[in-house]
Formats: sequence, structure tokens, C-alpha cells
Amino acid sequence: MMKRCAGLVSLLLLLGAISVGDAKTDFHGVLDPRGIEVAIDSAYLIVPPDSLFYATTDWYEVGFELDTFDFPDSLNAWPQRVWLKTTVSGIPIDFVIYEPVAGRWYEFPLGGRRYPSVMFYGAETGTDEPRLAVEHLPCLVVSPSVVTGQMTVRLQPAGPGRTVVDIYDAVGNITRSLECATGADGVATATWNLEDDHGRLAPEGVYFCRYAAAGVVAVRKVLVAH
Repeated sequence: MMKRCAGLVSLLLLLGAISVGDAKTDFHGVLDPRGIEVAIDSAYLIVPPDSLFYATTDWYEVGFELDTFDFPDSLNAWPQRVWLKTTVSGIPIDFVIYEPVAGRWYEFPLGGRRYPSVMFYGAETGTDEPRLAVEHLPCLVVSPSVVTGQMTVRLQPAGPGRTVVDIYDAVGNITRSLECATGADGVATATWNLEDDHGRLAPEGVYFCRYAAAGVVAVRKVLVAH
């Protein structure tokens, strides 16, 4: 599988246009495991009048890094249904997405607080990949990277609506959700005093600061040392 950083994935989210007429459409996916072990064992695409099957034993991810996966065939039309046979933390799960929309995240049907998700995008075969200007991509900055008392979070530019940065521990549990305040300069900021959402001091160890909104995901790693 081809690894790509979250910034590159955000660029690909612009490929929401669906091909028309006789044009072919490339179909791709992005997996966000959110700290959970996820394997996509096989995939069925319903593209009337066809039902296409793909064995996808190499689509596997664990941790917080996004992964892109490509379907080998160009399609005659955008799929009406995507059926993923998956294994999540050792549990088999059938995940069916009806009429998937390009650039939208779809969360796995799980009952816990952490929800792995997938997103699909596509483009007409032979067309160039549109890209955003670099200055339009969000930049998540945390300081310091080794936290002993307090950490500052900065996100520029801030996304629309509420700006929330979630802090996960090393096994993927949410420790704290920080709601950022956005200034007139468009920079969203927040501070973390090392307490969890219940006011308890977070144990020492590795944590991940994660921002996700409008199909954009940014992650930074920090070390807490009291």
C-alpha cells in the first residue's frame, strides 16, 4: 500500500467530480484507523450492471497514520454501493456504504469511542490531479514536544465551525478533547494542562494530538514527562 501524509490526502479530497458519458473513473480509498488495528479483507463494488470483487489482503493499518488504497480497474461509473469485509481488532465486520459521496468520511459501525473510518475519491482517467495551494493546508503545531507542565496547540488556518483537537494515548483512547479559540488572524489555539477530560493527571508516555474536519486530518506526537 502507498503511504501518504495527511496533507497529501487533504489535497486528494478535491477530486469529488464524477465522470460522465463514456469517460472512465479511477476509484480510490483512504483508511483512517484512529489507533485501531484494521484490515480490509475484500471489497465489492456495485457498478450496475456489474458487481466487482477485489481481494485486498494487503490493505492493513494500525496506529494513527492514514493509508490510501487503489482499486486496479477504471470504472464505467461511480459505485452505487461499496461492501467492505473487514477485521477490526480481530472482530470480523461487514461494512456497507450506500451511494458513497466522494470526500466524505464513513465511520465503521462500532460501539466504542474510537471509530476507524474510510473515505473514497476518484478522477477521470488521464486527468491531472488538482491541488490546493500550500498556504491553504492546515498546519497543526504543538509546543513543546516534550511536555512537563503545559502544552500549547496552534492550528492555522482554522477550519469552519468549532475547532477541536483530540489527544489520544498510545493505545488510541481519547484522553482530552481541546476546543480551540480562533483569533482574528484565523489561528486557532488551545492549551493542555496534562489533565484528562475527568480532571485527572495524564500518565507519562506518548500521546497523539489529532485534528480532523472537512476531510482533513493532521496528527502530532508528544511525550508527557512529569
